Amino acid sequence: MEIDSARDAADPFVSLNNDEKQAVLKDLVVTRRSSVAVLRRCVPRHQNMTTRTSTRQEKKAAVLREEFALHRCSKACLILESEAVQAGLYEKNPLTATELQECTLILNLRSNGKKRKNPPQPEMPRKQVRTSLECSSPGTVFPFILPQTEKDKIVEEFRESTSNAALKRYECSFCGKLELATDVKMRPVTELDISLLGFAVKSLRENSSQPLIESFKNSSLIDRSTYVLCHLCNLSVKHHKFQTIPLRSYANGLWIGEVPPELKDLTLLEERF
Repeated sequence: MEIDSARDAADPFVSLNNDEKQAVLKDLVVTRRSSVAVLRRCVPRHQNMTTRTSTRQEKKAAVLREEFALHRCSKACLILESEAVQAGLYEKNPLTATELQECTLILNLRSNGKKRKNPPQPEMPRKQVRTSLECSSPGTVFPFILPQTEKDKIVEEFRESTSNAALKRYECSFCGKLELATDVKMRPVTELDISLLGFAVKSLRENSSQPLIESFKNSSLIDRSTYVLCHLCNLSVKHHKFQTIPLRSYANGLWIGEVPPELKDLTLLEERF
């Protein structure tokens, strides 16, 4: 098959739908039982068809007819006007140059009908081994040595973040939660109204017959004059008064009494597991 102006003028490719292409192919292969030479010339014009086997052997006529019988024409498949006329399809419009170009690209054809060969790839230059730290281009950035002031600043920040003061934790007076000193809220006993918690604890004592239930733990007070509130309990305080009972507070039925010494000295990792 040749795709050139001389051939196009004499026997152009025509515009057919897939069903019409299938009918032409059936007439060519089944009805007329075309020769193996004709079948081989048709193969490059149909998608996913080849004239050779996986071992590079030429396919025989019987094999080509069987493959054409299973083949389903697509938009890219090309049909000559002479083939369409033989199958009874007359006065079909020829393909436009754009349509023909699209089909040849899909079928991977050259102007002479042969399969395209991949263009040779340019040889990639070998990567040169750098022997110095000098920048070969203005945009190249290499690691540089930090000045001593930056190093001292990094060390100081590390010491501050791992110091005893930064890692110190306080026990919440109302729920027992341990939180970092930077996250807790200190409130003087004389300024915080906990009457709501007192009413809740009184009801718990009567209903559960547990007179030892308390609304807060005395041992968690700082100098016996300051409450320690975790961030969750502090959310329930407005205008120096508990407006709601904190979800995990002792007054909400979570009083367990004094924690035994074996559990008081647990590390943070042991508490999680």
